Amino acid sequence: MSTEEENFYQIAKDIVKVFGKIFATRPYIAIIDAMGNIRYIDDLLSKQHLEFIQDFVKVNFKYMKVGEYSVPLGSINLAFFKISSKALITIFTEKGFTGQLLAFKTRMYEWSEKIDNVLGNISIPSTIVAKESQPVESIKPSIVKKKTGIRKIPYLTKNLTGKEKFSIEASSIIQFCDGKHSVDEICDETKYPKLKVNQVLIELQKKGMIKFKKFIA
Repeated sequence: MSTEEENFYQIAKDIVKVFGKIFATRPYIAIIDAMGNIRYIDDLLSKQHLEFIQDFVKVNFKYMKVGEYSVPLGSINLAFFKISSKALITIFTEKGFTGQLLAFKTRMYEWSEKIDNVLGNISIPSTIVAKESQPVESIKPSIVKKKTGIRKIPYLTKNLTGKEKFSIEASSIIQFCDGKHSVDEICDETKYPKLKVNQVLIELQKKGMIKFKKFIA
């Protein structure tokens, strides 16, 4: 195993150690550079999704901004996170639900500098800002429901730095505190019961991380 391979293996091992505890199931990791080259991939992930991962990165890397993610296969727990202008990390789990993978977004920058340093100088495609919506941040469309009464919509009071530490529930829920998703829609997206979502949102509100805007629906 070369020094580069050892470095990527250790990074993947660290991610598995951290998020294996958070997910309560074994995550499988792939590290892919900007040109779609696989720099590291766990065996099970390679056997099941190698070709799809390579094709996805080659087509979509240039459309994703640093910090964005994509979950292109709604029924499969496979997520892509653009951690820097040089690389993207893929996480796959066989168990659990897709929303829990978003916990990685809150801590992904812990490994971005290490990966960039190992990659060194590589060709980087320019990010394309398309007029049409691109396939990023798309777990599944929000469910639009006709409701009456007051809709509470949480939004962040400040941008996340990536260094915050949240519980798995908070990590999944806070991704939808974007001023667009109502509490009911967050329940739909995360699959958490409304009581749990409200508990987490109240805790985040007490910490000054979110506020609510209300609409009469």
